[in-house]
Amino acid sequence: MKIAAINASPKTGASNSGIILDKLNGYIGKRCEIVNYSLSSKGFSEAVYSDIVASDAVVLAFPLYVDALPSNLLKMLIELEGYISRNNANDIVVYAIINNGFYEGEQTRIAFEIIQNWCDRARLKFGGGIGQGAGETIGVMKNSSISKTLFGALERELNRLAEKIESTAAYEIKYLTPFLPRFLWSLAAKYAFWRPLAAKNKLSMKDIEKRIA
Repeated sequence: MKIAAINASPKTGASNSGIILDKLNGYIGKRCEIVNYSLSSKGFSEAVYSDIVASDAVVLAFPLYVDALPSNLLKMLIELEGYISRNNANDIVVYAIINNGFYEGEQTRIAFEIIQNWCDRARLKFGGGIGQGAGETIGVMKNSSISKTLFGALERELNRLAEKIESTAAYEIKYLTPFLPRFLWSLAAKYAFWRPLAAKNKLSMKDIEKRIA
């Protein structure tokens, strides 16, 4: 059993998509071979596409960009579709793990529809996946003991998803939010993320709240 795990985050270095994939990999059994790929803006070579289509399952992990896919992932899917068509490689199940900066995981619904439509066009099987809200919190809280509480549902669903991937079985589309009331999440984002980020870039609150005429 071979699994291609593709981190399609446009970020260089550490990313929330990478953190989630690492967690998923930890739940997948040792009888499975996991090959991890990191997608850059340049895309993949023909040799990498050859390896990907030799897999039984493909897991796409990426952040939401304007309710859709990052451009590097869209480019890769178009190229992969062409490779699949030329080589009649259709016996693959595709799963997706999408994180977004909004509180609601359901914000990823349109992106899931795009992936599902692409699977239909490429004649691949769509296996479902996870849409996680408050994705930026994952990276900020990754070394905190609170993280397992906030994202306990994500941990459980990744475990369930791993079981489905191991047998290339269908999984539902699960939309998740952190185990935290929305107003507390908003306050935490304001004081633990946005204000420190503004200070790092030498911006005052007056600069941030300034209206553009």
